[in-house]
Formats: sequence, structure tokens, C-alpha cells
Amino acid sequence: MYEHGGFIVHFFNRALIEHLAAGFELIDVSDFTEGELPRRLARVTMRVPRS
Repeated sequence: MYEHGGFIVHFFNRALIEHLAAGFELIDVSDFTEGELPRRLARVTMRVPRS
């Protein structure tokens, strides 16, 4: 984590996303950029698994 322009920035690589999604069904991970600075972001879609 670090601070940039008053915002706390977190780094989540694919392995960390998959680790944090444990117990959920990981539907999609889509990379995109946003804003003035080159910001690489990930949109993560997951759901509670069906029983």
C-alpha cells in the first residue's frame, strides 16, 4: 500500500485476488485503466457458491 494524491493504493495481483476469493465462485477478472494517470485496475466479479 502507498498514498497517492490523498488516496491509499493497494496492489492486488491475480494470485492475491484468487486467494481473497476463496470460498466464492470467481466469475471474471477484467483489467482496465481509468483516470488521468495510467491506472491499471481490475474489475472482479464473484458470487457465493450455490448449494
